[in-house]
Amino acid sequence: MQKNKLGLSRKIALETPDDVLERDLINFKQQTFDLGATMAEIIDAAWVDVDERVPLKCAIPMCPYYNKNLSCPPNGPSLDLVRKAFSRYSKAILFAFDVIPPEEFSDRSLEREAVKSWARKSMETAARLETIAMGNGYYFAMGLSQVSCMKALCGLPKCLVLDGDKCPYPLQSRPSMESMGIDVYRLVTKVGWDIYPIYRSVDPKAVPRALSVGIVFIC
Repeated sequence: MQKNKLGLSRKIALETPDDVLERDLINFKQQTFDLGATMAEIIDAAWVDVDERVPLKCAIPMCPYYNKNLSCPPNGPSLDLVRKAFSRYSKAILFAFDVIPPEEFSDRSLEREAVKSWARKSMETAARLETIAMGNGYYFAMGLSQVSCMKALCGLPKCLVLDGDKCPYPLQSRPSMESMGIDVYRLVTKVGWDIYPIYRSVDPKAVPRALSVGIVFIC
């Protein structure tokens, strides 16, 4: 992950010409690779499906971060608000890191620690690309990542913000795509990337690929 550099500030415009938008999106995609992502695609925001079953899976079976984090279910924005907000976007950059070896996600003896590093990479990339897009005039750019930020960043037993304190990582902390109801498996498959179900009792040898996925809505 490259160090942050001082960024530009492009004048806000009421409309962005199609050629400028196309050029910017290509640039943002390349920036994602420069930040270390293995793969990235420019997608129509309409490809993103918000499904009530996704955050429900955070409760059944219950995730250890359920109701312990401001960004995890049942906290966070309602799915109705999420759908309305996402519908205002036209384009997004979907990106992923190839987890190598995939056992770092599929082998429970390795996953507990390794996932923190991969999640931090995803969060940092989403946050940095969001900032780059904002500097180019896309001030509603919004990045989402994977995993609870408590697990990836602060490691505390409960989110400080839920008790009225300040988040120690306010710019890096991101809701997971799943906590916002995004069907990540479906979206990644739509884009054409291979993705496999990973669960607690999966045979690590049955998982040839694991991905750490994030997204930045641009405009």
